[in-house]
Amino acid sequence: NPQNWSLGKKLLVSSLTWLLTFAIYIGSAIYSPGIPGVAGEFGVSTVASTLGLTLFVLVYGIGPMIWSPLSELPTVGRSPIYLFTLLAFVMLNLGVLYAKNFGMLFAFRFLTGFIGSPALATGGASMGDIWTPRVG
Repeated sequence: NPQNWSLGKKLLVSSLTWLLTFAIYIGSAIYSPGIPGVAGEFGVSTVASTLGLTLFVLVYGIGPMIWSPLSELPTVGRSPIYLFTLLAFVMLNLGVLYAKNFGMLFAFRFLTGFIGSPALATGGASMGDIWTPRVG
C-alpha cells in the first residue's frame, strides 16, 4: 500500500512521476522550434512539418483511453505500464532523431505520443494512491 511508504519513498516516487509527466509535455513542445528545420531537411512545407506536433498531441490525448483502464487491472497495475512506456518512449525518440525521411519522422512522433500518454492520465491516480488528502 503506497500510503504506508516512508515520506522519502513517497517523495521519490512522486518526483519521478512528475518528471515523467514533464518529459511527455516537453516532448510535444520541444518539436515546435525545429519545424523550419524539418521543412528544410525533408523538403516539405512548414505547414506539413507541423504534423509532427499535431500527431503527437492527438495521440497523447487518445492514448490514455487505452492505457488508463489497463493500469487499473490488478494483474497489470501502474508500475509495469510506467516502466514499459518510459523505456519505449526513450527508444522511439531515438527513432525520431535518426529518421531518414518525412514518413519515418511522423510515424515515430505518432508512436512516441501514444506510448508517452500514460503519464498524463495515470499520474494523478498515482498521486491519489500515494498521498492522503487532508480535509479542513
